[in-house]
Amino acid sequence: MRPFIVGVGRAGTRIANLFLLKGYKGILLDSERSDLVYFPYKYKILLGEKFVDGNGTGKDLDLGRKIMDAEKYNIVDRMDQVKDTDMDSIFVFSGMGGGTGGAVDILIEELRKSYTEPVYYTGIMPSVEDYDNVLINFSENFKRLGASAHAIFPIDTDLLRGDRRLRGMYNLINKQIFSYFFNLFQIGDYRSREELGKNVLGTTDVINTLAGVSTIGVGSYGLDEDEFRLSKHQENVDKPELVVSLTKKAVEETLLHFDIKGANRAMAVVYGPKRYLDFLGSIPARLWVEKNIGGVEVRGGDIPSPGKKNFEVMVLLSGIKKSERLRYLYQLGKIQKDKGAYSEKISQVFDRLKMLNSKIDAAGDDSKSIYDDLKGIMDEGANDKESI
Repeated sequence: MRPFIVGVGRAGTRIANLFLLKGYKGILLDSERSDLVYFPYKYKILLGEKFVDGNGTGKDLDLGRKIMDAEKYNIVDRMDQVKDTDMDSIFVFSGMGGGTGGAVDILIEELRKSYTEPVYYTGIMPSVEDYDNVLINFSENFKRLGASAHAIFPIDTDLLRGDRRLRGMYNLINKQIFSYFFNLFQIGDYRSREELGKNVLGTTDVINTLAGVSTIGVGSYGLDEDEFRLSKHQENVDKPELVVSLTKKAVEETLLHFDIKGANRAMAVVYGPKRYLDFLGSIPARLWVEKNIGGVEVRGGDIPSPGKKNFEVMVLLSGIKKSERLRYLYQLGKIQKDKGAYSEKISQVFDRLKMLNSKIDAAGDDSKSIYDDLKGIMDEGANDKESI
């Protein structure tokens, strides 16, 4: 594939930069100057300078949407200056709970109007460790993000960090996301006959597979470090059985967990040194996936990769109908929003009570003043009678 990479916001630009370092064409977009300066890449745009003066949105989604709407035409103009004519797709990366990154649905809709190539979105889901406003942003904007792109890849950061704290894990998570999509982008990008397998896949196969919520998984089997050879005990491995085993592993290690029966389409790809690819290639992987997904549309292929240190199977799953993890975070964001609205209403009631109390106190002071005035008048009248 020859994707054009668009990184938006802090999370999106850091992941996108890994692809740009590998020679992919793209552009980096952020509203925070200090984050954007971090990248040596020259094709980058500081968004919303007249709104926030390079200080970011502070996770304010409404502000982010205002900025993105004002900048979308400028972004497309800059993309026209950077992109190659042989671009076959656009991949947008961002955090789904950010102020700038969460507003990318506005940009994606403009990209779909401006280009004939499919636009795919990779969104970094918030962690349960994130602030309430990040979860609320995700909940408010997820449906818009999902509807805007040709396909959406939600990335579960809590799944990738495991039982480790999120702080300090970002670089490792970003590298894992990069490695999964780097495998995907190798499809159709063949430079020589040596990179052609028995079952050849092209970019069109990927495009025809992707629709709706999608994810990627990779199952890996380490080769001997000495010229990447299979060791003696590995030589006796049943290759088709190994391929099926790695396919199962790939499904278990996707970037988003879900029930595989909820997938409507799929693709299985086998990677490794050519001399170790069995003549069946990806057929065992494809047959296993075809048997286990809910749909019947499954493609398969193999990509000889001389420099790979691992024998790998990548599984691309698409048209996913349900994910409990997505549902959980979506509902959590709604709860946080409702809780905030409830707290605000309680606060408003207390403010009204304070005003009422102050009015009661003032009325009490007025009553006392009136009473004192009346008493004074009555005392004066009594004194007048006595003097008569």
